[in-house]
Amino acid sequence: MIIDSHVHVGKSIFGYELTPEVLLESMRQYQIDVSVISPVQPMNYHLETENDYISELTQQYNKHFIGFCRVDPRQGEKALLEVTRSITKLGLKGVFLHPWEEGYRANADVVVPVVKLAATMEVPVMIATGYPWVSHALQVADLAGKVPDANIIMTNGGQINISGMAQADAYLAMRERPNLYIETSGVYRQDFIENCVQEFGANRVLFGSNAPKMTQGFELERAISATKKNQTIQQDVLGYSLKRLLKMD
Repeated sequence: MIIDSHVHVGKSIFGYELTPEVLLESMRQYQIDVSVISPVQPMNYHLETENDYISELTQQYNKHFIGFCRVDPRQGEKALLEVTRSITKLGLKGVFLHPWEEGYRANADVVVPVVKLAATMEVPVMIATGYPWVSHALQVADLAGKVPDANIIMTNGGQINISGMAQADAYLAMRERPNLYIETSGVYRQDFIENCVQEFGANRVLFGSNAPKMTQGFELERAISATKKNQTIQQDVLGYSLKRLLKMD
């Protein structure tokens, strides 16, 4: 089974857009069985309606889509209520946070209650990681230390980087916090994925595309290439690691 752990469906205020029909065609083309879909930040900034939309899509295409909700932790109690509603009433399976697009630090005090609630509800938190100043890997590691019971997925391999210290800090974050996972989209160096699998185990490395910002087919090939030497590891990275994380049958 191939599961893309990181896709956004909807029309974002930041200019990118993906419809369910286009996504399903892409999945068919690249033989991806399931996509984890999360909301975009819409033009009206109301994430609740986007969470409703994601829930509707998971019900309509329940064999192909798994949904995560999206909240803005700066909204305090409102964000906590929305997480609860999304998990218990909408049937969504995780929480997505985007510090860069919403404008807060990943390890800010307002984020901690949201992540604690997700841990209590036994759902993972995916954080758009690698953005300067707001979601550096070590900031996410600091958050993971504050909520050690939470399972936190760092997108982009914990980095958006082609040089410098970001990759080293992503390694450091993974070493320090066993409750951190990485998603593979946009990773610059192929050996980074290989090294993470070797050092931390395939169960902590998840294939994701970050579509539509990135291309499902290209990102899938990246994950396949990095794990081609071991079929069992490849199956874990391409889907089974996420299945275990989401406690899927």
